[in-house]
Amino acid sequence: MLGIVVAAIWPRPGPDDADEERDSASSDTWVAQKYEALPSAANPYGSDGGVASRRIADDCDPVAESMKYEEFIGMRARAILSWNGMSPATAGLKIPVHVVGIEDGTVGVRFHHFPMSQQFIAGWLHSGHIRTAPEGLFLLDPCSATIVAWPEKNELGSED
Repeated sequence: MLGIVVAAIWPRPGPDDADEERDSASSDTWVAQKYEALPSAANPYGSDGGVASRRIADDCDPVAESMKYEEFIGMRARAILSWNGMSPATAGLKIPVHVVGIEDGTVGVRFHHFPMSQQFIAGWLHSGHIRTAPEGLFLLDPCSATIVAWPEKNELGSED
């Protein structure tokens, strides 16, 4: 997942930048080395980040699906996003959330802080798994995600 987020937000040189880099022999060498290394075994998907995309459940009614998560309102839980073309380890990532409510076939959540959370959230916004809402909330699509209990965190009370 990290590779996808980085590829999605990593700035690429535009056409004007490429002309400026060609003017300098040392820059040209650096650019060639940089881009020749991208399709290596370390990055089998190339610079576009691969073909991972949001998976949406067939015949899913978002309102009915969101109602399944009513019991989590006011609790900490973990969200698991559904993906096509993603490694099982990354697709099984359990994202710490606080479920705030259900509205119009979406589940309102707040993300708990975790390393690189802003980069991950940007990727999930781009994929369509979530949308922004007022007051720092995000609307999670229940047809492309699952919410599971996080009992050990709910037992600890308000401690993070």
